[in-house]
Amino acid sequence: MDDMRPVLRADTIPEAFLDRVRDAPDDAAMWRHDSNGRWEKLTWADYGRWVAEVLGGLVSLGIGPGENVGIMSNNRVEWHVADIATLCGGGVTVPVYQTSYPPQVQYVLGHGEARLCFVEDEEQLGKVLEVRDELPKLDHVVVFDPAFVPADHFTMTFADLRALGVERLAREPDLLETRAAMVTPATLATLVYTSGTTGPPKGTMITHGQVTWTLKSAPQRFDIVPHDRLLSFLPLSHIAERMMSDFLPIAYGGETWFARSLATVVEDLPACQPTVFFAVPRVWEKLHEKVAEKLAEESGLKARAIEAYFGATQGSFAWRALDRVVGAKIRRTLGLDRARVMITAAAPIHPDQIRWFHQIGLPVFELYGQTEDCGPTSTNFPGHNRIGTVGLPIPGVTVRIADDGEILVKGGNVCAGYWHDDRATAALIDADGFMHSGDLGAIDADGYLTITGRKKDLIITAAGKNVTPQEIETDIRNHPLVSQAVVVGDGRRYLTALVTLDGEVLAEWARDNGKLMDEEALTRDPDVIAEVQAAIDDANGNRSHAETVRKFSVLPHDLTVARGELTPTLKVKRNVVYDRYAELIEAMYAEETPQ
Repeated sequence: MDDMRPVLRADTIPEAFLDRVRDAPDDAAMWRHDSNGRWEKLTWADYGRWVAEVLGGLVSLGIGPGENVGIMSNNRVEWHVADIATLCGGGVTVPVYQTSYPPQVQYVLGHGEARLCFVEDEEQLGKVLEVRDELPKLDHVVVFDPAFVPADHFTMTFADLRALGVERLAREPDLLETRAAMVTPATLATLVYTSGTTGPPKGTMITHGQVTWTLKSAPQRFDIVPHDRLLSFLPLSHIAERMMSDFLPIAYGGETWFARSLATVVEDLPACQPTVFFAVPRVWEKLHEKVAEKLAEESGLKARAIEAYFGATQGSFAWRALDRVVGAKIRRTLGLDRARVMITAAAPIHPDQIRWFHQIGLPVFELYGQTEDCGPTSTNFPGHNRIGTVGLPIPGVTVRIADDGEILVKGGNVCAGYWHDDRATAALIDADGFMHSGDLGAIDADGYLTITGRKKDLIITAAGKNVTPQEIETDIRNHPLVSQAVVVGDGRRYLTALVTLDGEVLAEWARDNGKLMDEEALTRDPDVIAEVQAAIDDANGNRSHAETVRKFSVLPHDLTVARGELTPTLKVKRNVVYDRYAELIEAMYAEETPQ
């Protein structure tokens, strides 16, 4: 480790935050779009003042240490301010996915015993008001962007809360410092509810000490430095985005840039020019598709140069010469020309995707972890990037493989258990302190971890063959036309798959092949079916007979979060998909068994 690399010395989030505000008050902390669409800077001094005012408002409303506060909003400055103000007051933040339906909002805020909830706008406020009678502990809702806020004691604007805080600070100017000093490493910081691919979500209890331990450990694998830029666009209700764009900049003095939405990431990247970029596989796939589409439009000398560039061995003289023109232009187009640290996590990614980014001079590192260990268990990193694995354990973490193949994790990042669920906590963390991840994996001779599947997703065929579907699904999704693939086969004679198409790629394909762009009709088009069959054939590859997909059906639309088929982090809710398309699944097994 470079001795000049910054070191986090704080043991709580408030301590780290106050250190940052004191040491770098004029440095940029966050960037957002103003009302005219221009980027607006907020310094650490601004950040500190906002946090003090919001904390003062919370105290004036009677929200004290150990009490829980919900946050339901898209990524924005106010999300971070609400979070840090709550934590500096010794409170516990309870993030709620902004895509949640009212019953889901009621479950998380109710189970999480929230006394106050921050919401983004009138739409999110409406969700809370719809279930208000079922939330007896919820006393207040604070709205960031109110178009209409009822004039009652229950609801107030973010500006009104800050105004309350200003009044409080006039009487107690040292309120922030006094309350922050009461927080210890053992103090509960947040309840992060799992996205619930099966069953109701569980509230993962994470302390200040576990967050700061992780922030001291994981960055040792990367060159994280002051003024690093991060683009925030994945849900802050997920621990990975929270660690990356909320807590990491506080620990090391980075700048958080807020994308306008997930849909604008491609446009916001060149403006931000992040030096640290974290994304899920689907985003990396979309970036790949964007570049491939642009490159396909070139002709003549440019097309030949591109072909030579991708045909050259990375690092060779020919590659370096072409990289100054071809590679540099691609990186600028993506907005990743300044990126030093690029991470993919939260779901499996096909190794070919990582190799493609390496070829254009963008080394992407696959990281593995879960909510229950603050995000990272293991990661690849510069000089140690074994594509196809999820790398080596982060410093201080021990990883073992149980007799049944389950990955066990022990370290200072492992959570304190599940909120109000002793039985689930006992099943999660054993007597030796190892967290049972629920994932299946293997460790090679050099210590690199490979994920092979999820225990709960394990398919046992009628012949008794154990099949982990994730690798098969990842291979099928590697075809540009395929958006999602869900393998079926538990208790069946053979494997089948439900496949969805990528709408943007499908539109391009239709144009290039002289087809009318009718997504539902194209899912039955013989030429599209042939493309999907090619993806299935490639995925079957060298797999055993029992592990090959023998039949498939293309769904008339993609899986979405809105329809409840995907989690907010774009993981497939397998049981929902199985139930929703049960008739289609049965039809694939009703016909004669394929040879």
